[in-house]
Amino acid sequence: MISMIAGEVVHVKGSELTVMVGGVGYLVHVPPGSHEVKCGQDVRLYTTMVVRDDAISLYGFFDPGQREIFTLLLNVTGVGPKIAMNIISRMETNRFLDAVITENIPYLCSLPGIGRKSAQRIVFELKERVSREFGGKVTGGGGVEDDALAALIALGYSESQALRAIEGIDADTVEEKVRLALKALMR
Repeated sequence: MISMIAGEVVHVKGSELTVMVGGVGYLVHVPPGSHEVKCGQDVRLYTTMVVRDDAISLYGFFDPGQREIFTLLLNVTGVGPKIAMNIISRMETNRFLDAVITENIPYLCSLPGIGRKSAQRIVFELKERVSREFGGKVTGGGGVEDDALAALIALGYSESQALRAIEGIDADTVEEKVRLALKALMR
């Protein structure tokens, strides 16, 4: 198992990096949009190797917490490396852990590749383990977004409508986020 690699990036193609370490170039899949990495840059990646019948792949993360979440997600039925990488690219580690512990299905559904059933499965399969391993370390969920989502649902919008409306809205307060989401819903 390769746990970490450090070396020079010699090729970048989308979310794949080729990292030169000791004369060997390793192809490493990183979360989409996680870092703006350029050729010639030195990187340190925390890695997980995934062995399948048809391939051996290396997945790398700039943060060891992301690697832990990736490994947890791979243990969930129906979640493979591609979905796990998409989730990691769009979430904060503590917020994800908090969502699992508090069974925040709407937040999990807002992550790419996760529908209601998958979100419920993630909570069912990971809640006990996350509570045991990370329970004391999890600080703060995503208050503003969660409260805005709850407000839109209380106003009669479906969960999917509310999630689509608040996605990508950058606001500091619940009121502002709800106001902007309502504007988007009225169009």
